[in-house]
Amino acid sequence: MNIRDFFLKFSITINDLSYFNEAFTHNSYSNENRLSKNYQRLEFLGDAILQMKVSEFLYRKYPQSNEGVLTKYRSSIVRKETLASLSRKFGLTNFIRLGVGERESKGYEKDSILSDIFESITAAIYLDQGDEILKIWLEKTIFSCDIMNFYLDDSHDYKSELQELIQIEMRTELSYKTISQEKEENNQNLFTVNVILDEMVFGTGQGTNKKQAEQAAAKSALSKIKKTFKN
Repeated sequence: MNIRDFFLKFSITINDLSYFNEAFTHNSYSNENRLSKNYQRLEFLGDAILQMKVSEFLYRKYPQSNEGVLTKYRSSIVRKETLASLSRKFGLTNFIRLGVGERESKGYEKDSILSDIFESITAAIYLDQGDEILKIWLEKTIFSCDIMNFYLDDSHDYKSELQELIQIEMRTELSYKTISQEKEENNQNLFTVNVILDEMVFGTGQGTNKKQAEQAAAKSALSKIKKTFKN
């Protein structure tokens, strides 16, 4: 499958293929082949575009969340690991152009390169297609996923880590209290949960179910407690 056919799956009919060739070109490839362009400039633009679009998406999706919570969510979405996983999931790795040395060292598996690719492709779509088609691209990639999974990292059990830390360092009881359950515009539930330690709120989290919200609250509490220990 070529690049044009690939993007047709996302309802994108490419006008200027040069943007996309540039977006898939690592500097190791451009150096070896004496090309004047690689993805670095597009990656710079794509980073800014994603920051803005993700911020707008979160602002609208979570009207009850404060600036601090929204900032944490955004950071978890635009971080290197998340963008790299999206490049893998949607098949962007098939078109990366790497130099011989970078390819031999499996550069196509590196999070740093794969996250750059997602950003540069986002910029290429914006420049070639405009804002409306870019919105479709983001809706079919980033915004089609469960945002809470980006934030929490399913492989980590924050509740268990918090429980162990409390037992060892603080020797007190903790509990989780659901303080609200709301319906979002898409009819999806949004739970808000507090972590309570000695009748004090140590962390607050949100999720589309209680388990997610409790994990998010535990993560928030862990961050606060660890900062206290450092001081």
